[in-house]
Amino acid sequence: MFSGHMVDDLRIQCGACKGFAPASQFKLNYKFKKVVCPSCASGKTEQEERKKAAAKEQEQAQPKKPAGWDKEDELLERMARIKENDLKMKVEKIPGTTLVKFNCQKCNYPFKYDPYRKMPKACPYCNVDIPNLKSFTL
Repeated sequence: MFSGHMVDDLRIQCGACKGFAPASQFKLNYKFKKVVCPSCASGKTEQEERKKAAAKEQEQAQPKKPAGWDKEDELLERMARIKENDLKMKVEKIPGTTLVKFNCQKCNYPFKYDPYRKMPKACPYCNVDIPNLKSFTL
């Protein structure tokens, strides 16, 4: 009644991606806990979804620029972001000494810093240079 040729032509819908593929190519997947098509089994579908999600996040993260936006406005926005990051830097004066408690911008490692002798010159943990602390009131 059924021939081997007819079984090969049978296409089934994948439960994960809703795509169609030959029934003989479906595999059991432990992540989905069901039988899935070859593209879902190899992870291609998952990678495509990640790329789409990343592209969508990037579009949402960058608000549309108003008409007349130019390089000067871009520079001003970048400078405002840098200044905002400088204000977020944690510098606290240690009472009774000339030292300040400083958190590294890169690794967030807390250490004591002497702004008058400018010691240490770099973060003791990640060796990143310490920025100029003139903008902070000590």
